[in-house]
Amino acid sequence: MDNKIPEIKRSRGYLLYDTKGKRYLDFYQDSGRAVLGHRMEGITRVIKSTVARGLTAGYPSIYMNRVQRELNRLFPYVSEFRIYRNMERALAALSSMKGEEISIGNFIDFPSEESRFGVWRPFSGSNIKWKDFDIFIPLLPFPGDFGPVVLAVNKVDPHLRPSDDLSPMISDMLVKSIATLIKHSKNDNCMDSSVFESPVWERIGPYLRFKLKGREYSLLFRKALERSVLLPPEPDIPGIIPCYYEKGQIKDFLSMIRSDYGS
Repeated sequence: MDNKIPEIKRSRGYLLYDTKGKRYLDFYQDSGRAVLGHRMEGITRVIKSTVARGLTAGYPSIYMNRVQRELNRLFPYVSEFRIYRNMERALAALSSMKGEEISIGNFIDFPSEESRFGVWRPFSGSNIKWKDFDIFIPLLPFPGDFGPVVLAVNKVDPHLRPSDDLSPMISDMLVKSIATLIKHSKNDNCMDSSVFESPVWERIGPYLRFKLKGREYSLLFRKALERSVLLPPEPDIPGIIPCYYEKGQIKDFLSMIRSDYGS
């Protein structure tokens, strides 16, 4: 599979610009970390503020308490949270607690019923009772691939390792991300997602779960790219409909979908 993402020079909202100046509407959104768009409102100010105070090392700080408070606002029913620097450390903590190897494959993405482990995605519209999961991972909006991993723990085990000490900069960025997500959830002004109904994918809220695999998906990826739409590089990664866009930006893409794959 040769689904190459163009070399990106800059980003704004849900738009990406390559080195030749071509603009793409981003349906990949960094695997969900940019579900609120690239360069989230206010995040640059947070980075500048904490860096200016020299708060970049992973020492204990008041910012971790602020993260906990925001998580409690987002998930008031969760018993406890653990926060780790990355997915590797989160899975290692779980494996140590359970006495068996736990991988990300143990976490069900888009679950249809309660389970031990699950992945929570914003705006998926699920009726799942997340408080009945042992543990779930909230896929929170956070710029870049250096974001911390949160475990929402409903069945607390004293053998689960305590949270890592995060850099105040990272903690403050996470606070801003969660607060923005809460605000966005209460004031959903996103555009209508129903225009994206197609046999090519299953739509769950703004998420597109692709039914094509292998060469068929590679062909769809290239066709979309020719029409200035960036899909995920792999079909197992859900696409995400941007919250806002200009109708002209999706016209050729949707015409191709309907013409080539039916409606």
